[in-house]
Amino acid sequence: MAKRNNKLSSFNFRVMKNIYILILIAFALSSCKNKKEENNAKEYKKPAIEAVEEHTAELALDWNGVYKGLLPCASCPGILSTVKLKTDKTYVKSDFYVGSEQGYFNDEGTFYFTKDGGRIILNSKKDTLMYQVGESRLFLLNKKGKKDTSSLANRYELMKMSDKEVLFSKTPIKGYLTIGEEVAVFEPLGSSKVYWVNDLKEGSLTKLYQEKTKNEKAPYVPVMATLVARKSKILRQGLHKKHDDVIDVLEIKSVKLLTEKE
Repeated sequence: MAKRNNKLSSFNFRVMKNIYILILIAFALSSCKNKKEENNAKEYKKPAIEAVEEHTAELALDWNGVYKGLLPCASCPGILSTVKLKTDKTYVKSDFYVGSEQGYFNDEGTFYFTKDGGRIILNSKKDTLMYQVGESRLFLLNKKGKKDTSSLANRYELMKMSDKEVLFSKTPIKGYLTIGEEVAVFEPLGSSKVYWVNDLKEGSLTKLYQEKTKNEKAPYVPVMATLVARKSKILRQGLHKKHDDVIDVLEIKSVKLLTEKE
């Protein structure tokens, strides 16, 4: 009888031991499964997080191009500002102080995007400038990287110019005209194109420009001109790479200083 009881006890012990081992195996498998599901969940969420981080102005917007606008000025009627951003992260900038003897301030260099990808900082030798990058526009920010909140806030905006070809026809086109000693340049409003201008035979456009700007203190003063023109069939010798094409003036509708009211 004692032997039978010992055998039974031994059998029960083995059964309990096997059950315990099975429980440990089941627990281990359950832990592995939960960990795998947790890892899968993390892997599933990861692309969504990366997508949010990558949705910045630098990556999402077509930011390279020419931007232009008339900025507020404390000592003059305004600053005609032009900024060209290139894909290699270099820039060319030109500011003309309207009605001032200061004239042009030109600058070029490199720029970089801030970590959030929404602003750019120009590496200028003269000053540190920061812009917020928007859809087809740049907003000039203050020294703290903030937008202006005064009544002039909307004037700190530069609009992106179109790089499409300008259609010259019988319809007058308005734009910025600048005439120097050897070249006349016309920049249609809203366009990044720069055209070398062939004046009328009698030089009417040059005479009118000189008459309008005779009292200006700065040289190469841009004026607002409305012209009827056509693409020239004769390529002007010495055409600089800064000029996109040559146009012939057919008719002068108006030439006004930037300070004149329409």
